[in-house]
Amino acid sequence: MTAIFRTNPIEVRNRLEQLGWTPDELLEVVDAMVGARNGCTDNDPASAPGWMSWKDGSRRFREIGRSKGYAKDDADQIPWVVDVENGRRFAVSNTDDGTGVKGPGPQNRSRKGPATDRAVSENQGSFFDRFDDPEFLKKVIPLSMKRGQPGIIISWYLCVYCEGDEVRAELSCPVGADGGFFSDFMERLVLIGDGDDGPGEELRKSDDGDDGTEFDIPVSRK
Repeated sequence: MTAIFRTNPIEVRNRLEQLGWTPDELLEVVDAMVGARNGCTDNDPASAPGWMSWKDGSRRFREIGRSKGYAKDDADQIPWVVDVENGRRFAVSNTDDGTGVKGPGPQNRSRKGPATDRAVSENQGSFFDRFDDPEFLKKVIPLSMKRGQPGIIISWYLCVYCEGDEVRAELSCPVGADGGFFSDFMERLVLIGDGDDGPGEELRKSDDGDDGTEFDIPVSRK
């Protein structure tokens, strides 16, 4: 399937707000991950940059989320921050150079276990089971798969690629996994894309320069 791929700063900002986040909040998490990775030296264990990035990103995600009334959860030993009311949960992932660019999408740098496979499979079932629902297709990606609907929770990952001075990031909803790696996505929201001058500069400008105009963003499946 072809993922909905959003790069326009206004569309990304509006969609993030529908999901309960602002660009600045997510960019804070990205900053924490990049800072933790870059704080490692060649005297650290080889796994330290990835582990430190994941640890500090998870902590910052939860700090910001809990300040907004979200909960933390360690289901299947994944450090989630959970919007219980709307049936959404979020985690961080260190990903490869497919992050933030058009194409198949990011893959996690380290192979994930069955817990992540289950989360991705649940996403797939939650979306695909409703493709025959005209109201669902009209909205394409629902805000919460119907607020309060029991048993429904959608898992999102903040995917961050950092290699030297190059940083890219996106918030994405995977619906496929192959051999422990993300393979298919329903939706990808680019926070920092290829060739951006700085971490989320356009998104931050979009936030700072909002003139109050409302935009009706058309959404359609590709």
